[in-house]
Amino acid sequence: MSESWNALSFQAEPVSSEIVNAIHGVSIGDIPAIIVRGAYTNENCRVLLQRLFDRKLFFGFEEYGRGSDGKSEMERFDLGTSLGNLASNPDKFFAHSKQTNQLYEHLFDGLVNPVHALYHWLEQFSGTKSVVTAREPDGNKYGPAIFRCHMPNWGYPPHIDSVRNTGSTLHASADQRTQYAVHRFEHQLGGVLLLQDPEEGSASCDSILYRCEWNNEFDDMMETVYLGLDEPEANMISTDKFEHYVQTNSISTYEVKLSPGDLYFFRAECPHVIPKFLGKRPRITMATFFGYTQNDPEIFVWS
Repeated sequence: MSESWNALSFQAEPVSSEIVNAIHGVSIGDIPAIIVRGAYTNENCRVLLQRLFDRKLFFGFEEYGRGSDGKSEMERFDLGTSLGNLASNPDKFFAHSKQTNQLYEHLFDGLVNPVHALYHWLEQFSGTKSVVTAREPDGNKYGPAIFRCHMPNWGYPPHIDSVRNTGSTLHASADQRTQYAVHRFEHQLGGVLLLQDPEEGSASCDSILYRCEWNNEFDDMMETVYLGLDEPEANMISTDKFEHYVQTNSISTYEVKLSPGDLYFFRAECPHVIPKFLGKRPRITMATFFGYTQNDPEIFVWS
């Protein structure tokens, strides 16, 4: 593709009327990402992380993600509920989600709530749609967001995140996926708020986005990858085969580079990569997925 493919990027400020429906442009691939610089201030990031560490919620990590000997045996740690990991067991997933919602109810007391901040910015780009935490008809709520702590030299190879697409990283059969209310949405997007980068004082590449739809050619590129921690093995796209595909088909790419407090929204159902990063500190984010359909009055958010 020869035409330029650039993100919508701006400093945190009121959104102009021209871009109030920008999420639609992301959902159909016209825009690779929406980036809000300083959506959460550096001071907000600092005091939030201090609270998470003070309350020992990042088990196995101290302030800089390492033990007293300067090393960590853990590659990553999640605080929150992951549908991707628990989708094959709805009872376990919703029990875990209930615990997450109970934890978050007072975890941010006295702070600028990062979940509310992410939802607020998503609303700014979603026209008249209501942005709400995903729920089932029986009232069961999903986890509203997840905190992820990754040690240096960690990354994700090419992959997609999608409840509908069985080529995604979600651990569930095609039939199991249809049981979830979030399956109704035509598009699955993601939102990521960077709280700490691996190298202090320099912006890091958070992800590489690719302007291509999932297609049958990817079936022959799939491989099972072990991601560390207690996360199950996941379906990923072979890096070598995908790079060949990208070059052969002249696929446009976009690198998302963030500093702490920056937030971006992107189309998670299309191939993307989280490059391995260097540095002395873990990369810490708060992440969500959300479902979008043009004619649906709601946007469901979950993790």
